[in-house]
Amino acid sequence: MDFPKIRCKDVSYRSGFIEVNPGIHDGHVNLEIWNTAPDRVSMIVDEGSLTDEDVVAVTEIELSVPQTRELIRQLQLAIFKLEAN
Repeated sequence: MDFPKIRCKDVSYRSGFIEVNPGIHDGHVNLEIWNTAPDRVSMIVDEGSLTDEDVVAVTEIELSVPQTRELIRQLQLAIFKLEAN
């Protein structure tokens, strides 16, 4: 199964893509975040149109299943708090 990148462009100076892939390392979920240049974000149509000049940083981390569940739990709590306001 191919997981599409999530495009994040609501805050231009913190824009980019999030990529999630299972099993790059056994028993782990790979989380990769690509930050894009703020002055180029409007020119990027999708992750297929990214160039080396568009990407200013990449962070990649491997999460165990319990760590991934905890990340999901914390994200859900943050969503709940935003929606409650």
